[in-house]
Amino acid sequence: MSVPTSAPVLIVIDALDESGSKESRLHILQALTSMEVAPLPPNVRILITSRPLNDIIEKLHSPSRIQSKSMDEISMDTAKHDIEIYIQHQLRSLADSLSEAEIHHLAGISHGLFEWARLACEFIKSSEGAATTTERYRSLMSVISGGSRNLLDDMYKVILDNAIGKADTTRARFCSVMCQILCTKEPLSMDALNAMRSKFPKREDKYDVNLILQSMGALLSGVADRSTAVRPLHASFFDFLTDGSRSGEFAIDVGGMDVSLALASLSIMQEELCFNICQLESSYMWNSEVKDLDLKVKQQISVCLSYACRFWVDHAKNVKNGENLEKEVKTFFKEKFLFWMEVLSLLKSLNNAPAALIGIAQWMEVSLLQLQDEYD
Repeated sequence: MSVPTSAPVLIVIDALDESGSKESRLHILQALTSMEVAPLPPNVRILITSRPLNDIIEKLHSPSRIQSKSMDEISMDTAKHDIEIYIQHQLRSLADSLSEAEIHHLAGISHGLFEWARLACEFIKSSEGAATTTERYRSLMSVISGGSRNLLDDMYKVILDNAIGKADTTRARFCSVMCQILCTKEPLSMDALNAMRSKFPKREDKYDVNLILQSMGALLSGVADRSTAVRPLHASFFDFLTDGSRSGEFAIDVGGMDVSLALASLSIMQEELCFNICQLESSYMWNSEVKDLDLKVKQQISVCLSYACRFWVDHAKNVKNGENLEKEVKTFFKEKFLFWMEVLSLLKSLNNAPAALIGIAQWMEVSLLQLQDEYD
């Protein structure tokens, strides 16, 4: 579709703070603040939304051509009005169950938090369980009337309590699945999460993550499609889970997950890495000269193998007292090292190999010293 050059053009970059780590955001921020962006046509505007992280504030507050506005500057009355319109739209199908006064009350107690309003609507509209719309509304009101200072945390607890229940087994599985999602270095789909989990060392950890994720659509995206990456719908949810003072019984301890992910990655590489994995006709051609190489890579290198090859060292480096892991690492280097290098090249990640090799060598050295101390 062609757009007349005189027509207004708005480019929206939503949730810049969720685009990755501080390092991965750097090139975006550099591009946005470079002089190459300055001569854009006068009819072009770029709108960025983000939480006020230090690296983003430093880059975007300096250039005079950039105008910034804090959400704190927006009046509570304006936010309340917008939220009430949003709630009315979301709950319009429940008009027979909720009065206008109740909808107005929901907007009033949101304190300008759109994420709270979204979660409240999702909870009230939910068809899970035997509770009616009115009962869900009253349940939500009973929590809010408790006088807590953090509405969003209260909402997370209400939704999780409803989705997970009280059974010890379910709670343990919830903690394990969320820990896996939190610890992966890039979002994975449910199929990929399951493939990784099938290689976890403990038998009790080998179950379908859908047992937990199927009821968490209000908090996570990617739970309705097994091939779509699972992500938090709002970054504050993961912040909530990792802060025990806020999440309480739903707190996630990420301490022991790296060993499982490292062992799973090594197992996948042991099984799937092989000579000439993409069945290329010649080894004398540059990758750039191979016809349809990207398609061959997609067909021959699984999502899990790609993840394992790129991130297994990151997980291994976080493992302490990894005697079993050390054995697997030694076997891997004896049998699969060159095939690993080949896949990194095909994934355009070979430049990360030197740092990975240095990192795993340092980890092995520390691990050996720890083992010697234990046996001395």
